[in-house]
Amino acid sequence: MTTYSGSGRGPGSFLSSLNNLINGLATGTSSSDKTKSLADELEEDQMVVVLRVILRTDADKAKALLTLAQISGVSSVTFDGDERVTMIGKRTMVLFPVIMQLRKHWSADIISVEPRKKAGPKKESVNDQLKKEDQKVVLEGERSGGEAFLGEKHPQSTKGSGESGLGINNSIAAGKSTDTAAYMRSRNDNWYSFCEFLNNRLRPLNISGCRAKDAIEFLRLEMTTLGNSTALVGGLIAACEAYGIKPKDNPFRSLAVVSYMKETREMTRETESIFFFSCNDNLDVEETSFNKAILKELYEREVTPLTYNLSGREDLDSEMLYRSSVGIMVVSNSCFARGSQYLDNLLAIMEHWKAKNLVIVPVFFKVTLSDVCGLEGHSEEVLLQYSSSIQADRIPKWKAALTEMASIDGYQWSKGTQFMLVKKVVRNICLRLQLKNSKNLVRILALLNHPQPSEAEIEGIWGMAGVGKTSIATEVFEILAPQYDLCYFLQDFHLMCQRKGLRQMRDDFFSKVFGEEKLSIGACDTKQSFMRDWFHNKAILVVLDDVSSARDAEYVVGGFGWFSRGHRIILTSRRKQVLVQCKVKEPYEIHKLCDNESFRLCKQYLKEENAIISELMSCSSGIPLALKVLVSSVSKQHINDMKEHLQSLRRNPPTKIQEAFQRSFDGLDENEKNIFLDLACFFRGENKDHVVQLLDACGFPTYLGICELIDESLISLLDNKIEIPIPFQDMGRFIVHEEDEDPCERSRLWDSNDIANVLENTSGTEAIEGIFMDASDLTCQMSPNVFSEMHRLRLLKLYCSTSWNECKLHLPQGLDTLPDELRLLHWEYYPLKYLPQKFNPENLVEVNMPYSNMEKIWQRQKNLGKLKNIKLSHSRNLNDVMMLSEAMNLEYIDLEGCTSLVDVSKSIPLSGKLVSLNMKDCSHLRTLPAMLGLTCLRLLNLSGCSELEEIQDFAPNLKQLYLAGTDITELPLSIENLTELVTLDLENCRRLQHLPFGIKNSRSIVELKLSGCSSLESLSKLEALV
Repeated sequence: MTTYSGSGRGPGSFLSSLNNLINGLATGTSSSDKTKSLADELEEDQMVVVLRVILRTDADKAKALLTLAQISGVSSVTFDGDERVTMIGKRTMVLFPVIMQLRKHWSADIISVEPRKKAGPKKESVNDQLKKEDQKVVLEGERSGGEAFLGEKHPQSTKGSGESGLGINNSIAAGKSTDTAAYMRSRNDNWYSFCEFLNNRLRPLNISGCRAKDAIEFLRLEMTTLGNSTALVGGLIAACEAYGIKPKDNPFRSLAVVSYMKETREMTRETESIFFFSCNDNLDVEETSFNKAILKELYEREVTPLTYNLSGREDLDSEMLYRSSVGIMVVSNSCFARGSQYLDNLLAIMEHWKAKNLVIVPVFFKVTLSDVCGLEGHSEEVLLQYSSSIQADRIPKWKAALTEMASIDGYQWSKGTQFMLVKKVVRNICLRLQLKNSKNLVRILALLNHPQPSEAEIEGIWGMAGVGKTSIATEVFEILAPQYDLCYFLQDFHLMCQRKGLRQMRDDFFSKVFGEEKLSIGACDTKQSFMRDWFHNKAILVVLDDVSSARDAEYVVGGFGWFSRGHRIILTSRRKQVLVQCKVKEPYEIHKLCDNESFRLCKQYLKEENAIISELMSCSSGIPLALKVLVSSVSKQHINDMKEHLQSLRRNPPTKIQEAFQRSFDGLDENEKNIFLDLACFFRGENKDHVVQLLDACGFPTYLGICELIDESLISLLDNKIEIPIPFQDMGRFIVHEEDEDPCERSRLWDSNDIANVLENTSGTEAIEGIFMDASDLTCQMSPNVFSEMHRLRLLKLYCSTSWNECKLHLPQGLDTLPDELRLLHWEYYPLKYLPQKFNPENLVEVNMPYSNMEKIWQRQKNLGKLKNIKLSHSRNLNDVMMLSEAMNLEYIDLEGCTSLVDVSKSIPLSGKLVSLNMKDCSHLRTLPAMLGLTCLRLLNLSGCSELEEIQDFAPNLKQLYLAGTDITELPLSIENLTELVTLDLENCRRLQHLPFGIKNSRSIVELKLSGCSSLESLSKLEALV
């Protein structure tokens, strides 16, 4: 053992002692006799740091010691063998930079960081009493031939039964030794601190009386000084169960503690760790290189590997198995060469795995599955060596552990694939670690953490396809399972019902819960009362994943009525309504990935800061399945143009995305499918009310359809706007694209190039129902009969997405007609003076034609009975809108910037349905109609009508009135009756001289603008308003 001690008071004495120690190492002489303690007693604010640094030579030790000496506050450094280093120093020591420096030369990890308390005499504590009692138990067991009874405090438990979920020998039986007490006396003092904590409470508690709230209170105190909370809780779980507490009664396994720990780790950003188990003896160069590559890849992903050599002489530290929840295991010939040592360590790991505490990803290096568990493999040869030894009774357990390990999906090493294999293995394990730390899991555990009700708990998780419901449900199941006597998880419920049928599914379920493989169940046996009586003393956990029908779920489990107190059912579904029908009170919606989570997932595939990451995050809309599939494809080595490849994937979505989406789409009726396709192709991000108005006019029950799409998790509403995840939008467009190779035969067109070809070649057919074309960068010459064959065209939108470009759609020979089925006519920069006379607009709901060249809408009267919105803004040549007087259902009129309009006194419909009239900047407007009859009018904008001198009256229910820049001299008296008026803008009305006296009594006006009213005589009457 090599030791260095320093006072930490000054650099001189520290370096002097250090140099003497290094010189001793360099000459090969022992430094222990040169080392002198510089302090008789350690200070209370010091801590002990244990490192694992693999140092093979004295020169390595000297170099490492010089590195460690750089840490401010170090008082002593001790080398224990070639791998273990213990440092004692102040808590202000900054370790991370030094560890990274050590890792440049050697494999280095922090094993533990613990506080160091001042040494001194103390009275015998509860911990000491427990230790003595443990020693007494062992001694008594030895005297009686190995048989001991621990009484109430130490009930028996059996190793390998799955009860404890640990690789610790907890059994106490005749003829066998026990290491329970030895484990209780392990170097980790957390257990004894916990016992003392319970004893010091106002009402002292024993272990069996401890509850989750007591455990959480203890953790709050302990984790202020300890860094690795996972290891702390893991050790306490193991200690409780070694003490005899059953997993379902273990307070540190409780949902409350699990939820608290995940929330704490999320807030503190605790460093993430991953196990790396191997048996490398450095004899196989390729195996050594492979192991180093995995460790390097983990470091580059900013994950700390917890390495353990399974062929080492020491037993696997049970507490270590709680320091992470995921791990990589390299299985090679080196493992089998180590015989029983490796097999015992593997047994401990697989016991931990069986208890759902650990996720393992095995890598089979130069061995096959038959080598691991076959009758003629390497493992069989090793096991035969022990068949006649004292360890023969352990062979069945070793075989079981090998079989279980081989059953886990893993990776097979082959020559020449190391680079890609390392990336796949590390990426897979990092993704599993991210899932266990996901915000959705934290939120759901918090939701499930509530006082146990007097009846069964039926919980529900819902969300869109691919958002991670199954993954989250699996993690929840594994966390909750130890607390229940009987657990049942059925994945892909909907698919299994289709494959097996409901009857077979029901039989399978009851076979599982009754514990019989072939069970004949009569009708009377499945009555609610029978089931309730049979299982009322058992804690049952049932998870049904991807339920699409409440009736099917209820049939398979024999109804929900027999479940009672202590029973929990968790269902996942894409449809919230299904969960409500299953009596779920508060279904939890799975949230999409936040930007940080999406970025971290992308970084598992793309190491460099790549511009494609932001596009991937956008195109996946936070759906884990979509993001994983897209980034996995984009990151492949042979792809040069990632952006072009991503666009290709959007046009032709990968199979996994198609399969996830298709089931939701197939469950819709024809109306709902058409509504979804219209939304996906044309209306993503549009106002819901506007969309409902247009599609209702097409004959669809749009509101009910949207509700159904929301329930199916295909769309959502955000600020009353239609939100569709981009992968679902891409799938909707893909479905339309697959209708026909020829764009002319598809129902909906949105690609500008496809549309330009159809319009230029006059090749449109009656198959086309909608055209939305961004003509910003296009020039297109069209014939007069370009739309003549599109008899079913419902929606037409020709627009410019960029304000600096104009639509260059030319009709040199005019336009003969438009389809009579049109509901939406949106044509920016329309080039003609009139709309076609042959066009019958009886179905039109909206006309949106800003910046047009029109002088008059039509030359003769037309039926505009269904028209609700018209926007002709900035059509500077428009001088006649008389046609609008026939549109008795008009709600919105926008004529802003129509500078040729002079008189509209007979052009505004007086039906009383008009809500908004915008004539801003109609600079030559002089005459308005009487407006008393417009009882629904809420907004009137006449700002910038600089030649408007007189207004007769105002609509009685106006809320917003804009008259800025008009030429009026006074306001009509009817303004005093506008009891709902909120905004009155009279800015720059330079000729305005008087305001009606009664306006000062208005209690509704919130905003009044009078700046620039230079002729206004007095504002004294408005003091009450100001």
